[in-house]
Amino acid sequence: MIFNAYSDKTNGLGDISIKSAGHIFAQPGRRISRPNGRDDWLLFYVAKGCERFFFDVPADGGEGSFVLFRPHEKQEHICVGEKKAEFYFAHFTAPDDFDLMGFESSRLYHARPDTAICDLFTDIITELQSKRPHYEKICAAKLFEIMISLARKEIDEAAPYGRYGSLIFFVIQTMNTKFYENSTLEDYARMCRMSKFHFLRVFKDITGQSPIEYRNGIRMEHARYLLEEEDLSVNDIGSRIGYSSPSYFCDAFKKAFGISPIQYRQKIKEGR
Repeated sequence: MIFNAYSDKTNGLGDISIKSAGHIFAQPGRRISRPNGRDDWLLFYVAKGCERFFFDVPADGGEGSFVLFRPHEKQEHICVGEKKAEFYFAHFTAPDDFDLMGFESSRLYHARPDTAICDLFTDIITELQSKRPHYEKICAAKLFEIMISLARKEIDEAAPYGRYGSLIFFVIQTMNTKFYENSTLEDYARMCRMSKFHFLRVFKDITGQSPIEYRNGIRMEHARYLLEEEDLSVNDIGSRIGYSSPSYFCDAFKKAFGISPIQYRQKIKEGR
């Protein structure tokens, strides 16, 4: 079964236009055989199950795998395994020198499954079906978003600690927005579904600091800004950035900058 939709326009973005897109529910043995390919580009994404692609050397792609085909490149692949599979695809027009975000065509790539990518394909299908004003540009933009998401996944997988990099980045984002919360090492490790000691080791290897040291650095930058720009007492500033003890805040600030918060504020005033 295939849920798909087609475009009746070719005015996308930057010479990129989506011709059709779909969501395939395939039984084992379903085969695609196009010895001469098609006259457009194809992005094929494995959402569930497994697909075997026949390149020079056959390769099996599980959930999260994807392939790009250029126009007129051979497309030969079959659904393998014992269960029904799900795939998404998008056929599109693009210049011969289309930026593949570092990918090669007719090559299988493996990435962690991501429902957000499936949602983007669904958005394209919905836009093609409804054909609301400017749908063709939205579809092209969604395709770029899919390509960029896949490229980032490739970079994350190739980076030190692979998938851990994105998890640590998520924790750092949380620290930047909620630096005033006294989350524990266990709290941060739980966000990544990692043990406390494993999380600590990975975080230090990536950032060079422990999670608490890293968060304290964020707090100190906010403290410095508040001392420079806001007319708040030192006690209020310490409380605002997460320190329940004024003396603890003053000690942490002096350790970071070599002078007390009061001395820092005075120095800033004298410099103005």
